[in-house]
Amino acid sequence: MRWLEYSCNQFYSHLNPKILLKDHLAEVGRLCRKYAERADVSKEIIECAELIGKCHDLGKYTKYFQEHLRGMKVPRSLYSHSRLSAILGSWSIYKRLEDNLLSLIAFLCISCHHGRLKNLSKLRDDLEFLDAPNIRKQIDSIKENLDVISDELEELELSEICELIEGFNDNIYRLKDILRNASTRLELDMKLEFDESQIWRYYYTILLLFSCLIDADKRDAGRISKIDFSWRGDLVADAVIRYIESNLRNENDFEINKIRNEIFTLVSKQLDGIFKQGRVPKMMTITAPTGSGKTLLSLYVALRLREKMRSKRPRIIYCLPYINIIEQTYGVFKDVFQGFYGEAPLELLLKHHHLFFPTASSSSLELSLDKMLLLTDSWESEVIVTTFEQLFRTIIGSRNASLKKLHNIANSILILDEVQAIPLEYWKLVRDALENLANHLNVTIIMMTATMPTLLRSGQELVPNHLSFFRRLNRTILIPHIDEPINADKFVDFFFSRWRRDRSALIVLNTIRTSKRVYHKIAKRLGDKAYRIGKDKEPKPARGKIVLAYLSTSVIPKVRKERIQILKHLLSEGYPVILVSTQAVEAGVDLDFDMAFRDLGPLDSIIQVAGRCNRNWRGNTGEVFILRIVGDRGWEDSRKIYGTILPGISLEILKNVKEVCEKDVPALVKKYYEEAIYRAGAESSEESEEVLENVKSLKYEELDFSLIKEEPKIPVYIEYDDDAEMLLRNLQETVKALGEAENLEEVFRHKTNLKRIRAEMENYVAKAYKNDSRLASLNPVMERLDVRYVPRNVLKAYYDEEMGFISDWEAVGKEAIII
Repeated sequence: MRWLEYSCNQFYSHLNPKILLKDHLAEVGRLCRKYAERADVSKEIIECAELIGKCHDLGKYTKYFQEHLRGMKVPRSLYSHSRLSAILGSWSIYKRLEDNLLSLIAFLCISCHHGRLKNLSKLRDDLEFLDAPNIRKQIDSIKENLDVISDELEELELSEICELIEGFNDNIYRLKDILRNASTRLELDMKLEFDESQIWRYYYTILLLFSCLIDADKRDAGRISKIDFSWRGDLVADAVIRYIESNLRNENDFEINKIRNEIFTLVSKQLDGIFKQGRVPKMMTITAPTGSGKTLLSLYVALRLREKMRSKRPRIIYCLPYINIIEQTYGVFKDVFQGFYGEAPLELLLKHHHLFFPTASSSSLELSLDKMLLLTDSWESEVIVTTFEQLFRTIIGSRNASLKKLHNIANSILILDEVQAIPLEYWKLVRDALENLANHLNVTIIMMTATMPTLLRSGQELVPNHLSFFRRLNRTILIPHIDEPINADKFVDFFFSRWRRDRSALIVLNTIRTSKRVYHKIAKRLGDKAYRIGKDKEPKPARGKIVLAYLSTSVIPKVRKERIQILKHLLSEGYPVILVSTQAVEAGVDLDFDMAFRDLGPLDSIIQVAGRCNRNWRGNTGEVFILRIVGDRGWEDSRKIYGTILPGISLEILKNVKEVCEKDVPALVKKYYEEAIYRAGAESSEESEEVLENVKSLKYEELDFSLIKEEPKIPVYIEYDDDAEMLLRNLQETVKALGEAENLEEVFRHKTNLKRIRAEMENYVAKAYKNDSRLASLNPVMERLDVRYVPRNVLKAYYDEEMGFISDWEAVGKEAIII
């Protein structure tokens, strides 16, 4: 009687907070339709999205789910609702749209909406259990209360669901045949590969509908579905023009500034021509030298395009290869928008990566952090600055958390900066994925770099005579000294033979071990002439001192960020700075040195280091020396990090060259890429082909794609200061509170707090190699979390303020470093 009394009154989707099931279904359906409309897809897909949203939780109308919701013991097979909802939803779409394939896609999206998308082959297996005993019991339960439920279905405009329920014995076999036939047709299309573009269309249609559903579902459950997070203003390209006029037009008359202005004017005229033609290309490229203002230029282009597409209000998504350069780009964009609009809240501008966490003051809306996080994780802002990793995990993936923002990538303007940083083995995959994203989800894509790989070049170049700008450059000269490999001692001798004490120098080495040894040897040679950042405690070096600094992932991020800002300031004041680093400063870090030294590596990486030398073309030509360094066992460091192919090609191209002027770099890079594509088989690389095969077979479960290759390293949490100590304590308390949470609101709140804490803790994480024997003496931060922990009471034994985590080979004694 308790059940009958309860069922005859209300059906709920959630109890904490209380949400009526019919209201939840109606709201999720409304949001799904809104998202699909914003993606600018066909009317049929829009209607399908709405129906998927309305049907996704229909299985909650059983007494079993309602009892489970109230804390009663019910077998999981009876209170589970996804498969029953998928059956009811696919029937509704078949009856309303008369499209077998969309019925099948709806079944897949609804059945998986609490987890990851399944492979098509597993979906076919599921179809054999549509009339399983537990499903029949659930249907019988709905029948018991159909008089009440039918009224709610009528209100939701889903009356065809009653037809399936009332005639379930006959209709379920009919539905089985419909879905089986659709599955067979889909599998046949994929096997025949009659039209690769059509297979990509299936792939992205499924991702889009799934994205609409899971984001809408999470929003309504989180009670934010009615919040208007949109930016009220109308973004215009004049914001960039005003910023340039106010901040950059009065800069010195260096040649690089003339080139920046000329490129900007040329691209603006190119856009005028494109708009006159009336058809904006889906794919465009901007190829221009490093330091030529591509960041502001691309924002200007995107805003001009957005003005042209004003009725669609496309988002602008700016993607970069590394987290450490997001802050810099975000800062420029923030200055642009604040200078024009007076503010740049989260609704307008968002920086987003896996360590991002919003703050209450960053939005004009008064929202709790858990609600704000639900919105920002979906990329609801007008302009998003993010990483390649975030983008590609979404467009080539199946994870629920990643896919919920895909519908906001549809119909957007997508900028990819430094595209050459994408690993060569994935170029074909990235090219195919982006071209089909543009074609099937209405995305306008702009790819930018100083060294555009031919395999990635696609669409219209906005700087058609870009080579003419390179020919005018004489900022740097590459000077190879690579006939014979040298050890760390000889490298330091070479450095001092070329460096003058009034000049700043950047040294980029391939391994942490070599970088630390070189740093120590330079420090020893300089003696008390050096001001060592991290060791010397004076707030500022005395004039006449040589500033010496170190950067690598053994130094915690908090210190790395502070150190880069210190170096930028000291360089601007004319101090002679020597920075010894690993590849952490290669791309995007806005530092400018007089000269540079780089261990051999892929040629594009060498060019990136050259981009940190004489960047602003202050006068003399900056020398960039290239050497080959070997470690203890005579193995070249470059091959330990990059393998044999790419450093080998660089060696072949550079070994008979005395020097390379900057104007000749494009021809050299072209030759390098052609050889790399041929030697590494980039057009048919195993890595790309494996992922593409999974895409074309709709094997979503296999698509856990990442551009980042797992390093053989373990994170080590360094209890560096009071904040680090407090964060660890907060982590432990929050994990305990999460385990004791009694309702959904508490779970949301604690999970949000946990994410915030984890993000802030990353500022104190150094990296150590897995085989480092010292890790064995360190406990994990928490059980089941493979992050080691250095307490403050033993900090000095494991962490050096100057050079970071002390590895086992360093701990043997100081002689181990300097021998």
